[in-house]
Amino acid sequence: MRPSKLDRILAAEPTLQPVLAKAQELRAFAGLLEGFLPPDLARQTRVVNYRDAELVLMAASPAAAAKLRLLAPSLVNFFLKQRLQVNSVSLRVQPNTPHGAHAAPQKSANFSTLTLDRLRKLYTSMAASPARDALGALLQKRLPRK
Repeated sequence: MRPSKLDRILAAEPTLQPVLAKAQELRAFAGLLEGFLPPDLARQTRVVNYRDAELVLMAASPAAAAKLRLLAPSLVNFFLKQRLQVNSVSLRVQPNTPHGAHAAPQKSANFSTLTLDRLRKLYTSMAASPARDALGALLQKRLPRK
């Protein structure tokens, strides 16, 4: 599969390598999960995170979460057979997700002062690139007007 434009932008910026690695890791888990689950359940499930041998999944409804909870031990065994260190599966439910919605809704975020300071430092440390430009545009929108 050809890398997406975002992947190419991230790959060009050394300071963003951890973000790219995490995205690729989650994408690999999602692909395996899609192959393991029945199609209807796979469409209602998203890989949210992987940390400390725990795979975190988001279910679109309580019913989907219940099915995933029953499948969790089999899922752990499946990932272990794939030689991936997964000891547990954690489930979360995304409430009020419209049925059949495929695109993520636009969300707004408020950054803390500490986060804005860190993003500003990251921006100044980056070489000229599309990723730096995008971060600059984000900071310009989020920083208080003087």
